[in-house]
Amino acid sequence: MKIDAATQIFGIIGNPLSHTFSPAMHNAGFEAKKINAVYLAFPLKNLIQLKYSMKQWNIRGLSVTIPYKIPIRRLLDRIDPLALQIGSVNTILWGKTGLLEGYNTDGPGAIMALKKSGVALAGKRILVIGSGGSARSIAFALTKENPAEIGLMARNPMMAMQLARNLTLHKDNPAVTLLLTDARHNMRTSLADFMPQSGRKWTSLRYEDPESLAAYDLIINTTPMGMRGSAAPGQSPLSAAELKKHQTVFDIVYNPAMTPLLKLARKKRCAIVLGHKMLLYQGVLQFELFTGRPAPVEAMEKALIAEIKKVS
Repeated sequence: MKIDAATQIFGIIGNPLSHTFSPAMHNAGFEAKKINAVYLAFPLKNLIQLKYSMKQWNIRGLSVTIPYKIPIRRLLDRIDPLALQIGSVNTILWGKTGLLEGYNTDGPGAIMALKKSGVALAGKRILVIGSGGSARSIAFALTKENPAEIGLMARNPMMAMQLARNLTLHKDNPAVTLLLTDARHNMRTSLADFMPQSGRKWTSLRYEDPESLAAYDLIINTTPMGMRGSAAPGQSPLSAAELKKHQTVFDIVYNPAMTPLLKLARKKRCAIVLGHKMLLYQGVLQFELFTGRPAPVEAMEKALIAEIKKVS
């Protein structure tokens, strides 16, 4: 890769960034497309002077990761409507009018990963496990795909119910069902403050019967459970009894590639979608925002898999 005065600069900001795979993936894309650009890691301790620094160093665009996806919003001149709904931004770049714009490609990247894997979404019942940032991104992106229902399974009832309310604010969005799994929580107390308004299409249920999950066509795990280095690296968010062979299971955890959940799903003869696919396609969408050109998906995926294997 040749670096000269005309080289465009892109990168990723976050803290820490010791194991980011984005530079390898994006630089492989630039090389495949013969674009004179470089993508670097910029570990930041804070966002002070970031906008000024981007102008001074002529940084064209940045990926944004933990812990800056939410606070970065206050620096932006324009935020894409989907990113506004989600409440976080993972991509920033200078727009054509010179304004600093923010986008979120996490949810759309997950949708693209599913579609490229041949998974149908329209008219399907889809269960999202978790209620954090990834769950929000994916759930809001799913509302654009006309599913029959979005189920939310979460141990944090307050976050889950807030997400359900947000998802159903638009009258055309699908119905949402909460499956709350924290047996210690007092349902009556929590629902007293979160009763749905008239016409809102969400309901809350105590999750007790594993057979009730058979109604879902697609299951998406957004929690870190099963991830190497997490608090529960050998655990699955679901048991074998909760999976049926007609289902597709997508785990956004990518290290290891075959998570405990995916191993169970394969034994039950479910279709599976590997976690690195979301990381790949959110990066593909970022690449296209940065460059205005189609991304070389094959080259980017090859580089990404090589990096993941190094730490697996």
